[in-house]
Amino acid sequence: MSGIFICYRREDSAPYAGRLYDRLSAHFGAGRVFMDVDDIPPGADFLAQIESRIASCDALIAVIGKDWLTARNAKGQIRLTDPNDFVGLELAAALRRGILVIPALVGGAAMPKAEELRDSLRELSRKNAVTLHDDNFLRDLASVIQALENLPALRSSHEPKGDAYLRERRERLWKRLLWKAPLIFLLVAFAVWWQWRSEQTGRLEPEIAPAEINRVSKAVAGVWVGEATYSWGAKHEERFFFQPEGKKLFGTASFLGTKRGIEDGQLASDGFSFFTRFQQLLGSETTEHRNRYWGRVVNGEIRLRIQDDRGNPPVEIKLTKGQESS
Repeated sequence: MSGIFICYRREDSAPYAGRLYDRLSAHFGAGRVFMDVDDIPPGADFLAQIESRIASCDALIAVIGKDWLTARNAKGQIRLTDPNDFVGLELAAALRRGILVIPALVGGAAMPKAEELRDSLRELSRKNAVTLHDDNFLRDLASVIQALENLPALRSSHEPKGDAYLRERRERLWKRLLWKAPLIFLLVAFAVWWQWRSEQTGRLEPEIAPAEINRVSKAVAGVWVGEATYSWGAKHEERFFFQPEGKKLFGTASFLGTKRGIEDGQLASDGFSFFTRFQQLLGSETTEHRNRYWGRVVNGEIRLRIQDDRGNPPVEIKLTKGQESS
């Protein structure tokens, strides 16, 4: 069996690994690309399991982010020095087998030096790396695909490309939509009704006393910080700057560590709400999305809830007072 193994740290480079998986699966076939070794049963020899998975692959892509070298486990130990660290075990197994190992630098990361790596991983520092830039991801990835296609097993096994592949994708999408169409219609109808109801409720809501607004404003104003764990496993420290003015809420809110402006910020007697916009690049298409936020102050902390517009489960964050950035 031939394949490509993507080795990465979830807290360091999960979004980049996800994009790599999507593009490589589209080119070589989803059955040829592997990301995680999460299905190791209790009591099994995880080293043997990793060796087995790496043994079925012809290439490994090591996704290296800014925190790849310094990431620590729950005990505060640097992960790469932990003999049971999955990333270290996967890389060591690939280097030991002599398969193609391609370091992929993301998020502004630099290639680790030999003296920064343990003995079993030092060969990695001699591998020619590719840098995947956010704004030229597909162009940079082309060189990776070209290197992988030089491997005979992958060159002869990838799925059809071009018109045939696009036609196959459209047929699969159409089959999925056929049974989902009634559900989509109901969800859209409910969303329209909910929006109308919210607008009507907003018009009929009694005026909030100035004293109440003043209390909420003082409690919310300032810098707040909290760690968010997203549905795909990525963790980010998110920062918020809230600046109330009357019933309005202005400021910034970070998403995946990137600062974005608050829109339609509103204060209420029991908390506040707002939304942010962001763009997502998927393949050659750029789409605009919105995240909706609701928050309330509880015992000097802010309990914040995030809901995106793509149907993912809501994310709950506990925020504490932070310091102004210098």
